[in-house]
Amino acid sequence: MNNDLKALQESWKSSRKNIKTPANNFDALYKKIEQKEKENFSFYYGTIIILMITLIAVSLFFYYLAPVEQMLSRIGAGLMITGLVFRIIIEIISINKAKRINKLDKTLLTVDNTFSFHQFRKTIHQIYSPIIIGLYSIGFYIIFPEFMLYMSTWMIWFIGTSYLIMGIVLFILIRKGVVDEMKKLTDIMELKKDIIE
Repeated sequence: MNNDLKALQESWKSSRKNIKTPANNFDALYKKIEQKEKENFSFYYGTIIILMITLIAVSLFFYYLAPVEQMLSRIGAGLMITGLVFRIIIEIISINKAKRINKLDKTLLTVDNTFSFHQFRKTIHQIYSPIIIGLYSIGFYIIFPEFMLYMSTWMIWFIGTSYLIMGIVLFILIRKGVVDEMKKLTDIMELKKDIIE
């Protein structure tokens, strides 16, 4: 009888531990989700800051240092500035959408919202960003005929080549950031699915 009582006590203790484990897992999952979301928000805000600095620099350049006079050059400058403004707006929309996703309330709906947000970000990176970069680049090169009036051919070649090299380097860095962001969003979706199951 004494052995049966000890066996029952051991069984009860192990059952209590099993009951606590899901709560611990839930807390761990919640912390992982929070950490990944925080990293993504840092990425979004960092992108906005970089785009704002670029927008200010480009605007000041065209207003004070090189006010373009030809219509084609103005169109080019307009494409560059408009592309930056549009991309900043997209990032602000992304932040608002991400903040609207309730972390744990109505978890099933939250997983759907997280999936929708993931698709939204993929669309931005696969469709909108290349279009914006393309228009920005077209705008940049449209300005060249007017720059040729004031700069040597060597300087024009240098600027054009530098733009391409910087573009390649930035593409690699941005691509790495995008891949990291997509991985974090996928991880968040998986963690939220784990909570449901």
